This record gives sequence, C-alpha cells and structure tokens, in this order.
Amino acid sequence: MRWFFAACLLALISISPRAARAWGYDGHRIVCAIAWDQLTPAIRAKVSQVLEEDGKDAFVENCLWPDEVRPWRKETALYHYVNVPQGATIIVLDRDCPPDKGCVATRALIEAGDMRRTYSRDAVRFLAHFVGDMHQPLHTGYAEDAGGNLIKGKFMGQDTNMHGLWDYGLLEATGRSWQEIAADLNARTTQADRWTWTAGTALDWANATLALAQSPAVAYRADAQPFDLGRAYLDENLPTVYGQLQRAGVRLADLLTNFLQ
Repeated sequence: MRWFFAACLLALISISPRAARAWGYDGHRIVCAIAWDQLTPAIRAKVSQVLEEDGKDAFVENCLWPDEVRPWRKETALYHYVNVPQGATIIVLDRDCPPDKGCVATRALIEAGDMRRTYSRDAVRFLAHFVGDMHQPLHTGYAEDAGGNLIKGKFMGQDTNMHGLWDYGLLEATGRSWQEIAADLNARTTQADRWTWTAGTALDWANATLALAQSPAVAYRADAQPFDLGRAYLDENLPTVYGQLQRAGVRLADLLTNFLQ
C-alpha cells in the first residue's frame, strides 16, 4: 500500500510540474546561492571545474536539474523525499528508507561520496538539490497524502495544496525576488550559525525537518482539507521557511567543502 501512494505521487508529478519542484525553483536557487557565497574561492573553482561551467549563476541553475530529469530518470523520484507512517515522530531508515530504494535522508551523502570518487557533474547537481529537498518540511511527510499534494485548500484566496504552499506559495507571497532573499539570508548568517548548523548527520537534519512538518504552526495533517489560510499563516511560518533555506545553504557549502577540498 505504501508504494501505491508513492506511485500516486509520481503520477501527480507527471501532470503537475510545479508540484514536483521542492521549494520551487526559486527555493532551490536560494539554497544554492547561499551555499556559493559561503564557499572559498578554491572550492568555487573546483565546483565550476566539475560542472564544466563557471560561476555562481551556472551553479545555481544546475541545482534545478534533478527536477528536470525526473521524467526520464524515474529511479531518482524516490530520492527527493521520505515518508513516515502516521504517528511516527522520527525517520527509521530500515523502515522508511530501504537501501534498495533510497530516500532524501540518505541520497545527499551518497551523491557526495560519488562526487568525491568520480568528480561527477551529476553528483554535484544531485547533492545540491537533495540538500535543499531535505529541508522542505513537506518532503518529510506521509505517503497517504503524497506529502501534502492531496491536501487541497486555498492560500491568500488562491487554490493550492499543502505541498505546493510550502514549495512556492509562501515564498511567492513575500513579493521578494529569490536574489534579494538569498542575499539577505546570507548576510544574516554568522560563524556561530555555521558551527551549529553543520553539526550532526543528514538523518538528524531530516528528522529536524520532520519535526517542523508535524508542528502545530505548519498544520500538516490528513484531516486538514479543505484549508483556508492567509496572512496569519504566512507571518507565522515565513521565519521557518527562511531558516530552513538558510540552514540548507550553509550545510550544502560545508558538504561541498568537505568532499572537494
């Protein structure tokens, strides 16, 4: 039954490209722009060498590639998220992320290892993307509602679903460009933040994201439809959105540095 709902998610992705893009394209751009600005010139040069493209703009756009190739690299679809049973409060890898399938809680480090061994362009792209996915709360959700894709409602008077609301709805409601948000979040990041956020494991990070998904403020639950949310929801949850994007960028920079230096 679990894999039936996973199949439903893939079907949704095939007919709704926007729903397939964790954090939306702009969210992934923000994560990768923050990461780039945290890198030393030497590591930036290595990233550009592996990608065979130079500069921040090229790196940021390469971070979108894993969503674009999903239609013909179907084996990667499960890598973008992790589902837990209703009532579970932590991710159990043997249960939720079997080795023969994989999930977002494991793929980032697998790609990082591949990047170190082969200096693979695809590995850099997947690593950058999956670190972003891991920090989107609705990518640590439930199979029964396809990570919130099946929970319908309105936000600011517009039809949406819970997953899409977190992918792009909250960011779009700010009226700010992704470049402005990325620059602002990067400027706020301190060395103490870097030390704190890069501690722990990828599983720790994914479990922290799951805790956010299950928090009262996010209001993610199977009986939440139809929802009708507005300015109060945005004001309460926008700091979480920004904080997750900021953490993802810092952690991505740290992984790239550790595996490419």
